[in-house]
Amino acid sequence: MGSNTKPAVANQKRVDLYVDKSGQDTRGRLFIVAVVAVEDSDKLRQLCESFEETSGKRKKKWASSERSRRLDYLRAVIQKAAALNVKLLYSVFHKRTDYDAATIDGIAKAILRLSLSNSHVYVYVDGLAKVKRGAYKTDLRRFGLPVKKVIRVGKDKNEPLIRLADALAGAVGELYKHQTSDLETLFSEARQRGVLIKL
Repeated sequence: MGSNTKPAVANQKRVDLYVDKSGQDTRGRLFIVAVVAVEDSDKLRQLCESFEETSGKRKKKWASSERSRRLDYLRAVIQKAAALNVKLLYSVFHKRTDYDAATIDGIAKAILRLSLSNSHVYVYVDGLAKVKRGAYKTDLRRFGLPVKKVIRVGKDKNEPLIRLADALAGAVGELYKHQTSDLETLFSEARQRGVLIKL
């Protein structure tokens, strides 16, 4: 995959947000919006592809991969994320079935938390319908957020950073449902490193 990194203009840095969701199958009981925020998408993409291979997770989604392999993958990402100034952010919604509005809320909270007012923000959303791109951009700009573009990532598109967002959403969902000690330890480590942020 080619580079999607563009030079910043007038001292404004570019920040890419890769967004995935989880929980539509719970009919609103638990809906999770996961956001991967990164300035150097190309470097993180290469690392994630390497971690997918070394962990054995490969390109499988979180729910489809063996548990030990997906945890090894996520652990490897977390250990390197701080050095790349990568942030993994997530919002958890309960009793909401307005999934688009909740997703926009999650993205907005991530941008506000990261204080990206002096940035060009590009938002990549997994499986977003083409007809909704304009509405997402308009709604995010209503918050006064510096969103330059909202990009649809097709469900069949080969994007390692969307797979990372999928892994984060899946891990959060697993932790909420099962409260497993190994994930709790991993999340605690990620928070201590300043990598993981609950919104």
